[in-house]
Amino acid sequence: MKNDESVERYIETLAGRLDEFEQSTTTVDNQRVTVFHDRSLSLSKFGLVDTVFVVGTAETASQARAFSEATFEHGLSLKSRFPRGVGGNLVVYPVVVSETDLADWVQQYDPKHWSSFEFPVVIDPIRGYRRLLRVDAVVG
Repeated sequence: MKNDESVERYIETLAGRLDEFEQSTTTVDNQRVTVFHDRSLSLSKFGLVDTVFVVGTAETASQARAFSEATFEHGLSLKSRFPRGVGGNLVVYPVVVSETDLADWVQQYDPKHWSSFEFPVVIDPIRGYRRLLRVDAVVG
């Protein structure tokens, strides 16, 4: 993405909202990204829940898909040792900051995982950080 300043501003905004999450940087899908990770006990989920946000960029739908898939794999590497479905749960939010219109991609991308969730989000800094995500994935 051309404007790294937009990415940094969004990371600052997210950091303020996720102040209880551990923040780190790493490489995912060949780009330097910021990761927010939290592990909590959830009785409704019958165990530990690892929640991971990874902030990166993409200019095309194929790049966004590759980033989202790589982000999920990174989330798996951070997950507790409890097996998925038996005390271990994972929720991953691949956050794509892009000036490209990726609304169609995020609406059509529907990954399936065993006892884990991947909810990609597209942030458009030009249009005021409008969030685009699959509404049916969140409420359905």
